[in-house]
Amino acid sequence: MTWSLADVTSTALKNHPLILQSDADVAAAVARKGQAQSAWYPTVNVSSGHTESTGYSAILKKGLFTETNFARGDLAWTLYDFGRTGASVGRADAQAGINRENAATTREDVAFMATVAFYNVLRAEQTLEFQRENLRQQESLYRQASAFYEAGVRAKIDVVRAEANVYDARAQLSQAENGLRVARITLLQRIGVDGPAGFRLSGALPTVTPPGTLQDWVAEAVRNRPELRSLAEKERAATESLRLARAGYLPYLVGTAGYGYLAKDFPLQKTYGFTVTLNYPIFSGFETREQAKEALATISSVQYEFIEAKRRVRLEVEVSAYSVQEAQERLSARKKQRDASEENLRLATARYEVGAGDIIEMTDAQAQMVRSETDTINTAFDFAVSHASLLRAMGR
Repeated sequence: MTWSLADVTSTALKNHPLILQSDADVAAAVARKGQAQSAWYPTVNVSSGHTESTGYSAILKKGLFTETNFARGDLAWTLYDFGRTGASVGRADAQAGINRENAATTREDVAFMATVAFYNVLRAEQTLEFQRENLRQQESLYRQASAFYEAGVRAKIDVVRAEANVYDARAQLSQAENGLRVARITLLQRIGVDGPAGFRLSGALPTVTPPGTLQDWVAEAVRNRPELRSLAEKERAATESLRLARAGYLPYLVGTAGYGYLAKDFPLQKTYGFTVTLNYPIFSGFETREQAKEALATISSVQYEFIEAKRRVRLEVEVSAYSVQEAQERLSARKKQRDASEENLRLATARYEVGAGDIIEMTDAQAQMVRSETDTINTAFDFAVSHASLLRAMGR
């Protein structure tokens, strides 16, 4: 199976447990809003039964026995609560909005981690391929040095040094193989699947920065980042909590009605009742006042948190933008360094083959080539990760 970057991120968004968990949290928050809305509707109860009781009458000086059969239905409805239910529903809706934006943040984080894991696998594959080529070159040099020594052209130190370089290349190759194994299983974990183990990756690394200026990127981040929208919903929830707390100073109107049948013996007699009650809270031990104070303090806290979050978002965009610029400039320099190292190795190899150069010059050139090739590979993927970080900071 061959995966592109789009395949990897799509799989992660479908399967990662953190996303499934955040979706479940959103569903729970929506259900809590439905629970708050239930206060707008009446409650209806139906009951029936049989009661027996005994007592004693001091006037009649004898025991009494009563027996009743009943069947009735009761309806209770808060006719008007001066905004209590509306505030509760608004707060629950804002809480659901917070969960939705948190879920969006989780999706972006998962997509970003999957992208980085994708690039790390490609990095590990290229590193492994280069280390295999390095081992082939070191083994070739070892065979050549051995042949020169046997012919009496070179000293034994050339053979020993070349042999040491072969073992070093094998160690680096083993390290690269393990790095690839770790990168592959990490990618599977990042996208929330267990296989297939033999997957392949395809795709090119980004080579240019996103269009626009730093100011454009910051403005886009402020519009797009779900963390900021989550704080806006958090402030709305605190505002609704304040409205709910202040409603505690107001009365509420409740209506109840009942209809049924009641008697000692059948047939039962029809009964009904209807009540409208206006309740006005006079004193609640300062609970309502303190709830309003808490809501006001929460609103202020969220407002300061929002200011800090906007600054943090701007910082993330700026840092990512400068990282992209630095990685791009460094990559250009690393490519030139690699070309120079490749030419240096070619010249050193030619000098060694004709006897004009020594083993130290040859191994130094090979070591320089290894470093420059490794640095070029790492820098190319540093640019790719910085590019992905910038997109994540912009809320894409």
